[in-house]
Amino acid sequence: MVGLKKTDNRVATKEDIKKVASKSELKRTEKVLREEILRVEERLERTEEKLSKQMREQHNEVMTTLSNFGGRVTTLEDENTVGADHTRELRVEVDDHEKRITNLESPTAAA
Repeated sequence: MVGLKKTDNRVATKEDIKKVASKSELKRTEKVLREEILRVEERLERTEEKLSKQMREQHNEVMTTLSNFGGRVTTLEDENTVGADHTRELRVEVDDHEKRITNLESPTAAA
């Protein structure tokens, strides 16, 4: 078979057994790994909280900016409406003045 090693049927020597971790060493390693996992989880939670806070702050900034922008657009629309109405009123008044001036300058008005 390709890639498979033949197993050696020899009996393990004391040197072979010394190379294998003891049960107490495995327990210590397990404890160290569990502690490291807990530290990593705590760091991850702190990072998540920090990112969540930053995202909330940025969201609030964006919403405030949009709100301010919307308010300014509304103000400009109102001012534009008022300005357009005022321009129409002035146009009517200018047209009336032009008619009156034309009448005053006409040859029939001078006689």
